[in-house]
Amino acid sequence: MKRMLGFMFCAAFLIAGCNEANAEKKVDAAKAAPQAAAPAPAAPAPEAPKAQITNIDWAKALEMQQAGGVLIDVRTPGEVAEGTAPGSINIPLQEAEQRLAEFPKDKDLLIFCRSGKRSMAVSNFLISNGYERVFNVVGGFLAFPKN
Repeated sequence: MKRMLGFMFCAAFLIAGCNEANAEKKVDAAKAAPQAAAPAPAAPAPEAPKAQITNIDWAKALEMQQAGGVLIDVRTPGEVAEGTAPGSINIPLQEAEQRLAEFPKDKDLLIFCRSGKRSMAVSNFLISNGYERVFNVVGGFLAFPKN
């Protein structure tokens, strides 16, 4: 078994060395050949920068909600039954993919959960699906201001 492994290792180096020598010959031949005025290949179009998730606190989230942002609670219905932010919409993490159309693209999405892990997962999911106005509420509902 060790001999076979050693043989394969040596063969890989031999093949790599041969390919490198062939590449050097091609480069030398290209230098010797007269350069034709061929157009340079078109560079690929740069990718549009991917949107970023912005972390915000509850004060900013509530201010943005007043300005038209949508608070989205991604906790389970059982957790929401124990309390949630007024005016929030419940779309549990487990249902986010099936309910993607319910996330408006033309509004600021203010995502929260209990502590911040599930909201970050949903925020990443939304960004990967083309959403640009995604805000993660830091601390989740545990940090919600109690009056």
